[in-house]
Amino acid sequence: MGVDIHGEIECRLWGKERWAPADREWSPSLGLHELRTGRGDQMSWDCLFGYSGGEIVPLFDQRGLPDDVCEWVRTSAEDGGGHSASYATWAELDAVDLDRPCTVDGRASYNQVEQWAGQPDGTLAFEGFVPLPGDAWDVAGELFGDDRDSPRDWPEGAEVAVGEHVYRPVVFTPRKLLFVDSAKWEPVFSVMRTLAGLHGDDHVRLVVYFC
Repeated sequence: MGVDIHGEIECRLWGKERWAPADREWSPSLGLHELRTGRGDQMSWDCLFGYSGGEIVPLFDQRGLPDDVCEWVRTSAEDGGGHSASYATWAELDAVDLDRPCTVDGRASYNQVEQWAGQPDGTLAFEGFVPLPGDAWDVAGELFGDDRDSPRDWPEGAEVAVGEHVYRPVVFTPRKLLFVDSAKWEPVFSVMRTLAGLHGDDHVRLVVYFC
């Protein structure tokens, strides 16, 4: 069984209006499942919420459910066996530096690389981020030395070719992990952006959990 990400976009309606009551509650607006499937996207989970740890430094690391989370989300998370909960307001998400490295030391990943495939016209097409295959580790050791076979230790601008594929080191950033495929998170961010324009950046948030 795989793990899914679950959650809800919450909103404090009309939060930026002067006449809005100061004690207004958060209300559910749209479920995450209505905007994306969530399964199989662990690297973006790590980038946003620190799902599994590792070399990616999360933006909003397992904060837990907010104390004032709407009852619908709290009940869904607790009754469904949810874990590793976190949240972020649109104000926080909108302030993220998308191009700042988000690995522990700002260097290229230890074993994740960009995979490119050769095309009939001689160009390369980006296929995604993958763990460096074993035979590519061997080639890297032959090219750069056994002590520099990890992609983070390859010479600047280096790449490794194995068969039809070319592998290049990658320094992960939020832009690469969240926007390299706009279908991953942009539908969620688009809804939050629209709601924030109506109700205020601090009055729209995404609350998530995993199960």
